[in-house]
Amino acid sequence: MQRTSVIQPTSTVQPVIVLEDSGNESAVWIVFRKMLFFTLLMTIAPLGSFFIAKDYVFQGIFHVSSGSSYTYSAIVAVIVVHIVLIAFLFAAFREDIPEKKKSITTGKDSTGKQD
Repeated sequence: MQRTSVIQPTSTVQPVIVLEDSGNESAVWIVFRKMLFFTLLMTIAPLGSFFIAKDYVFQGIFHVSSGSSYTYSAIVAVIVVHIVLIAFLFAAFREDIPEKKKSITTGKDSTGKQD
């Protein structure tokens, strides 16, 4: 007599997969929003700082010549670009990734060693 086994599917696997997908989807949207914010900031902030510095600060307040005001305004715009880049790097490195922390702590507990 030949013995056969039938594996029946369970319904407990599907909700885990759905929750995992929704977690990844929300993480993707968080990253997308952050990237969109810094992309817009990278385009708007240097241009805005260039024209504001040129028209209102250097030509308006300090009465600098037109040629020199372009140079000084370009320097201001480059400084603003660097500030935005540093802010993006700071925000990127401060992202909290709880899955990595959990896997590190569970990996440490599974070795059986005590500190």
